[in-house]
Amino acid sequence: MKHTVRAALVAATSLVSASGLAQDNGEIEKLIVTGTRIPTPIDQEGRSVSIVTAADIEFRQQRFVYDALQSLPGIQVTRSGSLGALASVSVRGLDSDQTLVVQDGIVLNNPASFGNSFNFANFDTSDIERIEVIRGAQSTLYGSDAIGGIINIVTKDGAEGFGASGHLEGGSFGTVQGAATVRGGDEKLSGRATVSGITSRGFSNADAVNGNTEDDGFDNLTVSAKGRYRPLDALEIAAVVRYQTGENEFDGFAFGVGPVDGDEVGKNDSLTIGGFATLETFGGRLGHRASVTYARTDQLNLADGVPSFDSLGTRISYEYQGTARPMEALTLVFGAEYDAQEATTAVGFGGNQEITTKSGYGLVQAAPHARVTLTAGIRHDASSDFGSETTLSASGAIDLPVIEAVLRGSYSEGFRAPTAGELGFNPALFAEFSTGWDIGLERRFFDDRARLAVTYFQQKVDDLIAFDLAEFTFVNIQAFETSGVEVVADVALREDLTVSLGYTYLDAFNVSTTIAAGNQPNHRFDADIAWRPTERLGLSATLTYNGEETDGAVVLDSFVLVGLRAEYTVNRHLDVILRVENVTDADYQDNLGFGTAPLSAFAGLRARL
Repeated sequence: MKHTVRAALVAATSLVSASGLAQDNGEIEKLIVTGTRIPTPIDQEGRSVSIVTAADIEFRQQRFVYDALQSLPGIQVTRSGSLGALASVSVRGLDSDQTLVVQDGIVLNNPASFGNSFNFANFDTSDIERIEVIRGAQSTLYGSDAIGGIINIVTKDGAEGFGASGHLEGGSFGTVQGAATVRGGDEKLSGRATVSGITSRGFSNADAVNGNTEDDGFDNLTVSAKGRYRPLDALEIAAVVRYQTGENEFDGFAFGVGPVDGDEVGKNDSLTIGGFATLETFGGRLGHRASVTYARTDQLNLADGVPSFDSLGTRISYEYQGTARPMEALTLVFGAEYDAQEATTAVGFGGNQEITTKSGYGLVQAAPHARVTLTAGIRHDASSDFGSETTLSASGAIDLPVIEAVLRGSYSEGFRAPTAGELGFNPALFAEFSTGWDIGLERRFFDDRARLAVTYFQQKVDDLIAFDLAEFTFVNIQAFETSGVEVVADVALREDLTVSLGYTYLDAFNVSTTIAAGNQPNHRFDADIAWRPTERLGLSATLTYNGEETDGAVVLDSFVLVGLRAEYTVNRHLDVILRVENVTDADYQDNLGFGTAPLSAFAGLRARL
């Protein structure tokens, strides 16, 4: 017998995701857990949230996580050239170092990188069930790095019975990409395994308009699996593993010139492992979750065959979380975590560093009225290297009956601890600290066939860690402010035709230097049209307007990108897919000196059993 929704909600706290729920009840797509660790209907979530589902990813043929993120409000993706080149994601104008990335409850931010950031270049979407994005500081429940927001990636579970799926496609730049997944199980035991890969000769990372013509290739292989075992009705044990290995060619950098053709190669390997146990007691009113997670990122750069930089970052975390529900309108979350990070650098700067952090947190969610949901939380982190931080948060959602709209608002604090690499330069560094708030209104029209949501946000970061070239070290010397408006509209014009629109206005700048945030346009507009003229044929188009943005002292021109996609269902086992990107062959830069893809096309097959 399938679990009830209520039992599934308690079990969901076993991961910092909704991974256990997607197979149990179709209503899970309307639930969000990242912002509170409590599965909450999205209409009752006070924070600014976006969700991307596996169905969205499949229909839009988005092959990498950054493809799925780049059209979301408040999100900016910056790439350094061809496939496999560095891809960073920032939220609301804040640096990518200030965004926490989580996969199935495992923090992916690399402690060996100077900003503790995560490189999205190699993370494909073949095994992804959903992506939750929470904008704004979230350190109360997630600790360091959650200043700009959280990107929570949930991979696919097993399923009842047996199923298999996959795709294979090829196209521009000599690219061949494919994946295969098998899923199966029953109520007691289930699992999923996926293998995916890509090979491409790519294009020049250094922009061809500057005379750079050497292609920069990319090869990547990913293997992942997830399993669940329920020996008792009240006990579930889950495990997840994901291994990725890749190699990408990239270009060098000449002072006064910028990126130039070169013979550099980057080799990278990453491994994530997580084990989780969930126990329900007192009829589901008190839940317990214990977890052990491990993440490892290994990077080696070669210049003309000689090592030029290497780093190894590891993170292991032990956590207990309890969830109590003394009454229907009140839920309590409490927990403790021990986190150990280590960074090793043999070639390059940074040296060897280790940081341990002990944390405790608590959160209360109350629904004093059927139309009101309120949450508040507190967390304390004590580190072996930078001291301690205490962060607070509060949020609420109110269903306003007169105007039939949902009013959301949140106040949140966040911090980013200095990384092992940064402490290798300056052991006296202390954490960046952020405070921010947002408020928004969402209304549905025409029997829920249309939705309009508007959010205003404002945030400030103090003691920003920056590199002082004169002193050749990292220092806490700067402050940063960001504010803006996010607008989202969805309209179902007909049963077979939908339009999604998104607009972000952003004003982000360094208070200390009065310089605008780099690679952050003031205006960004995205439109997506999906049309299914027949049961077999699906068509969609995207349009992106990226306004002017600064990169150092240079202003990059605005640009417009158009993409087209089509899928045709041959039978219940096979689809034919086609994708055309940059249809107008726009010549643009979104990262000074780095190349971008011209008009390109990809075609292939998608199969399922």
